[in-house]
Amino acid sequence: MMVNYRLVYFDKKARAEVCRMLFVVAGVPYEDVRISLDDWPKLKKDAPFAQLPVLEVDGRKLCQSLAIEIYLARKFGRTTI
Repeated sequence: MMVNYRLVYFDKKARAEVCRMLFVVAGVPYEDVRISLDDWPKLKKDAPFAQLPVLEVDGRKLCQSLAIEIYLARKFGRTTI
C-alpha cells in the first residue's frame, strides 16, 4: 500500500528544505505544496500550532520541521539523523 505524502511550506527553502531533500534522496514521491505569504493568513488557522511546515501522511498532519525530518529519516531507513 502506497503512502501519500503532502509537504506544505512557503515558496522558499528554509525549514522545509531538509524534508524535501530526504524525499529526493529516498526516491519517494510526494506532493510539494508551496504557498505564498499572501495566502498564509487564510491557511494559518488550519495548521497545527499555527505554523509551517506541515507534513500530511495519508491525511494525518505532522508539524515541527525537526520532528518531520526525524520521522522521514526513520521511515526511509536513514537512522543517522
